[in-house]
Amino acid sequence: MRIIPTRTAKPGMRLGRPIVDSAGRLILPAGVTLRQRYVEILRDQGFASIYVADDPDQVDLPEIINLETRQEVVHCVMDFVATGIIRGLGRAQASRDDLLLEGKVSGRPNPELAANVTRVARMLVDDILSQKDVVIGLLDIKSLHDYTYAHSVQVALIAMTAAKVMGFSKKDILDLGVGSLLHDVGKVAVPDHVWNKPGQLTPEEVSQVKLHAQAGFDFVRKSDGGLLPAHVAYQHHERWNGSGYPRGLKGEQILGLARLCAVCDVFDAITSDRPYKEATHPSTALAFLSEKSGMLFDPRAVEAVRAVVAPYPVATNVVLSTGETAVVKKINNVDLSRPVVVIIKDRNRRYYRVKREIDLSRDLDISVVSYVTLRNSAEAADA
Repeated sequence: MRIIPTRTAKPGMRLGRPIVDSAGRLILPAGVTLRQRYVEILRDQGFASIYVADDPDQVDLPEIINLETRQEVVHCVMDFVATGIIRGLGRAQASRDDLLLEGKVSGRPNPELAANVTRVARMLVDDILSQKDVVIGLLDIKSLHDYTYAHSVQVALIAMTAAKVMGFSKKDILDLGVGSLLHDVGKVAVPDHVWNKPGQLTPEEVSQVKLHAQAGFDFVRKSDGGLLPAHVAYQHHERWNGSGYPRGLKGEQILGLARLCAVCDVFDAITSDRPYKEATHPSTALAFLSEKSGMLFDPRAVEAVRAVVAPYPVATNVVLSTGETAVVKKINNVDLSRPVVVIIKDRNRRYYRVKREIDLSRDLDISVVSYVTLRNSAEAADA
């Protein structure tokens, strides 16, 4: 299986993983053969990349949670937010601009919907704790147009998985899960044109963006989501050195769960394609987190995220120390930097007639030295 830019997708290719929209609805199932119409739909929907499979056995590799669970989680979060907006404005339809009234959201979600968020978070906790080795080994494909809910689910998955490594209690992981799923609900207090602005924000727009932390806290606190999850939403933009917002908290002043959510939020945001920027490769994103560890981020949280996120995800192209190009086939849970790969090109970028597989955890003379970006290289479509 390979991940390729959607712009290079061609009719006849087989889809390696299902495509879902920002609401969790299935657009195309894994294994379907692409037609020109399907390719156009994916491009129109704003999907920058897709997984394709050359072999039926490669279709739909397992994730931490299955598609049905992911859809249920997304729907619960969407219902929670939508109901609060409707109740807060007293009518059936509302825009984000309407919610920018006093810099806060006045709605009170139905307690049953808040309980549903806790219920699905508990499902995620049980799934994560029941697995011996949990590694985030696949890139999360999101739509360019609206990635908010998919982002929240992915942040929760990474955060809860890292929390397991850090030894948090089941109760703490549950609170972290609820808080991470709802960490961005305050975005409803900020206009879309500000969030998706391609250029530099004005001072007034920066102030509008910062409203979402307080708005999220108010929103979750007024529900039955819990005080700790509300503080995760409130503090996920605080920074270890005190340079964050809304209160400029520093170090241990920041809730531990929020410090972990902050790292996961940044990681998923910069590894996702957005209307105003291209995605950063996971290995570069992890290097950034390490560079800022002890400055912007809690060192323990960074270490935990690095322990559960693969720097070279399955289906991505990498360059080996031999100069050859390979596709990552399988993650090595013991050493995430040394996956199983399939070598497809020689050092002169010519395709081998016979591809060969090697396990870098056993062949220690060879290592990954760099990666092949999707946006800057169409060669991934022909691998």
